[in-house]
Amino acid sequence: MNEATLQKEQLDLLGMVVPHFGTVGLEEARFYLRTENRGQIPHALRRGFTFPSAIPLPAVPVEIAGYPIEETDCLEWLLHAEKFTEDHFGTKVNLRELFSLPARFPWKHILPIFDPVGLSNRQMVDKTLKAQKLTVYEGTNVEEFTGATAEVSRLYLIERTPRPVPATMGLPPKYAGHWFGGRQTVPLHLRGYGIGTGLLYKVAKQFLDPSGATASWFPENTLSSDGRVAFGYYSPLNRGVGFGRNDAGGENGGYGFREAIVLSPKT
Repeated sequence: MNEATLQKEQLDLLGMVVPHFGTVGLEEARFYLRTENRGQIPHALRRGFTFPSAIPLPAVPVEIAGYPIEETDCLEWLLHAEKFTEDHFGTKVNLRELFSLPARFPWKHILPIFDPVGLSNRQMVDKTLKAQKLTVYEGTNVEEFTGATAEVSRLYLIERTPRPVPATMGLPPKYAGHWFGGRQTVPLHLRGYGIGTGLLYKVAKQFLDPSGATASWFPENTLSSDGRVAFGYYSPLNRGVGFGRNDAGGENGGYGFREAIVLSPKT
């Protein structure tokens, strides 16, 4: 196949694909193509052009990068999380036995967040934040958001960093599905943010979003009444943790997502 023929076939393929961008909305397509998601387009095309009876490609591409667990502080902070769970939830747990930990991490500084089955957003507020004499502001009752109670126990592992993921700052929550598509991580949820904040304060007297200039979106926690999306923040002026909601298309340069490796208990 000569170069001219190859270029023509590429253009013909492009002509077939582009009209279908309308099915996801022109605005979403443009946003996807002009952000870092363009690097994921080859994976999406390969999945889309899998032939019948062919072995399907993995839904999530395998990434071999980062640091061996021994080079991170994950194991140290798992001990902190276990003690925190016993002190605040009244439950003894060995997280290293309950979950299969990854051998490598994309970050060196890890914040493990154990979200036990049956824990509600209200219990999280009372047991992890208010129990430490922290003020909590609820622009919306935290129990009104979807996913307000843990259906199963899970362990969320996030980067222990003040700000959300830099690449997601200013990204409206309605694009979370695009950004996390093809990744091995999920967006941290409201209850996990509260538990993580409580653990971080207990151990290091620090907060997530400590400057008051940033906030963290929770795109999986919405209001059933109007679809507004939850977010969390810290107010240094009032020394309080807050939870609010905003439109799914809301753009704010100080808001972003926190990505988490999520683990389910061993079977």
